[in-house]
Amino acid sequence: MAEIKEVDALVVGGGFGGVRLASLLKSRLNLTNIIAIEKGKDVGGTWYWNKYPGAQSDTESWVYRFSDDRDPPKWNTRYLRQADIQAQIKDTAKNAGIYDSFIFENEVVSAHYDDTRNRWDIATDKGLLFSATYFVTALGILSRPNIPKHPGIDSFKGVAIHSARWPEGLDLTGKRVAVVGTGPSGSQITATIHPIVKQLTVFQQRAQYITPVNNRTISAEENEEISRNHKDIWDLAFNSLFAMGFSESKKSALEATEDERREVYERVWNKGGGFRFFFETFGDLGTSLEANETAAAFVRGKIAAIVQDPETAKLLQPKGAYGGRPLCAERYYEAFNSPNVSLVDIATNPITEVTPSGIQLQDGQEFEFDVIVWATGFDAVDGAYYHIDITGRNGARLDEAWKDGPNALYGLSVANFPNLFTISGPGGPFANIPTSIEVQGNFVAELIEEANQRGTKTVEAEPTAQAQWDQTVQGVSKQTVFDQVKSWIQSNNIEGKQKYSVFYLAGLQDYRAKLAEEAGAKYSSFVFA
Repeated sequence: MAEIKEVDALVVGGGFGGVRLASLLKSRLNLTNIIAIEKGKDVGGTWYWNKYPGAQSDTESWVYRFSDDRDPPKWNTRYLRQADIQAQIKDTAKNAGIYDSFIFENEVVSAHYDDTRNRWDIATDKGLLFSATYFVTALGILSRPNIPKHPGIDSFKGVAIHSARWPEGLDLTGKRVAVVGTGPSGSQITATIHPIVKQLTVFQQRAQYITPVNNRTISAEENEEISRNHKDIWDLAFNSLFAMGFSESKKSALEATEDERREVYERVWNKGGGFRFFFETFGDLGTSLEANETAAAFVRGKIAAIVQDPETAKLLQPKGAYGGRPLCAERYYEAFNSPNVSLVDIATNPITEVTPSGIQLQDGQEFEFDVIVWATGFDAVDGAYYHIDITGRNGARLDEAWKDGPNALYGLSVANFPNLFTISGPGGPFANIPTSIEVQGNFVAELIEEANQRGTKTVEAEPTAQAQWDQTVQGVSKQTVFDQVKSWIQSNNIEGKQKYSVFYLAGLQDYRAKLAEEAGAKYSSFVFA
């Protein structure tokens, strides 16, 4: 039997969350014996796994990091490519002195709380065993790929991959390629690969509202200005709704004249960025369907103007509210003007089978491919938790506790699971991820400090407070346009999952106020034992 290693804390995940929490546990809480487990071969999390062509951030580079990371940036672009982000996360881990705490190519398969010892017994798929005081899950909001269940999916003789598991060295030059899905990865892949492939067929389940990225080089002078304005940029980020580093509009789209709206939408469309278009233009696109329609109509008009074939343009124009995850890609709609790119609507004519040579549709049409890319998204936020056997006090199972919908107090703590901290867990804020993690990490550190000061061994959510927080999260969601749109934010992108908001949609500033209120009330929503 493998030796059980005793540790102060075990962190799962090598992305922004895992690196940040391991660093805080070591530097702020002075826990010297910390282990972090990552199933990849290196740190990076989402940005280790998502190596598909065109993968890049859609949060601007100067705020897609932690606020206390003051090293001069190695990047010189407005948005960061996948390799740049992974390198940045690795630098952060090394600078914080916790890179060597990571054990790679191991996946945590079980974590059982022992009531008698007040410790978590944790095992990996490679047979490593640990006993930890604190168990921190930084599994990532987009880490469990959603693989379709089409009949014959394993029969395809060519190369079939999920976008989040892109193999090293895959050359698509001159190939016949299918991209199934038009979300963030599907749109980025489509826009990037169409010039080199022989034939690209995009299978669309639901048309998306996609704005331009307009990535560009940042000059040395601009970088210096960003560095000089560091405090102001981060004050703005932490005291805003979505922490993207720009001023969100407070003006209603319905207060503006049609000409004013057109000028604002045109200006921000040309500036680029999905979050900017949704939040910098007008303040009620996320809360008023009437206001939302003004933006939606503008984007549909842009699609009609860009895409030359009227039938394709019509298929690409979304119906319904503009919401969910605001998307952007580099010249996505322009790709459909290339003679080697075609669009297939699988909402009305679904995929019925994957054959050895390609894809077959309900009406009998068959398509032959060399490569199929499943850009079908993720079982997001809580999805990765169900692949770990997690039991808490008295054998309480996490999957059972979440059977009516995943929820954690402030997205961080679950009743009957002492000393478990679910970074970016269900019920956390919908905002710039590194900034949200920074806020959540500080709060977890405060909770542990409070437990130490009280002389208690464990801290966990109080059941009623957790249930009330969940009601708040769901109630806020119902007041937004996001509630009207099918997406992973509402958990209803996965067949069999019930609609359920996995984010607190009132913004980071409001979330921070809730945490400050909690601290002021001496953490009355938590049980210290």
